[in-house]
Amino acid sequence: MSLATGVAALALSTLAACGSDDGPGTPEGSSPSSSASASASPTSAAPTEDPADAADLAGTWRDDEVDWTVTFKADGTFSEDFQGVPEFRTGDYEVTDGVVTLMGGDGNDDEGTIKDGTLVFKLGTLVRQ
Repeated sequence: MSLATGVAALALSTLAACGSDDGPGTPEGSSPSSSASASASPTSAAPTEDPADAADLAGTWRDDEVDWTVTFKADGTFSEDFQGVPEFRTGDYEVTDGVVTLMGGDGNDDEGTIKDGTLVFKLGTLVRQ
């Protein structure tokens, strides 16, 4: 296995672990990073209201700390760039009752909560760019 393949496999397994149905919080045995939430404060481009549907969510959202970018399209599709890998994962998404669900083409689903103009996932907190 080449180094690039190994790194991609490790990143994929890390991201896939974020899609568990354990609910919000951090994985067992770990502690939350205080800098992850602190560095993800809304920018001046952040909406004044939380996105309520797919059209409201459309655009680019990013967490600089974990080097994770998600681009939401108004048609209900998304693409993720993760740690320098463009289009690391793609799929469909939906917004229901303040929860964003990413349904990846890889078979993994991730849920995030819309909170104060940000999208809070286990992997990190996305801020509108």
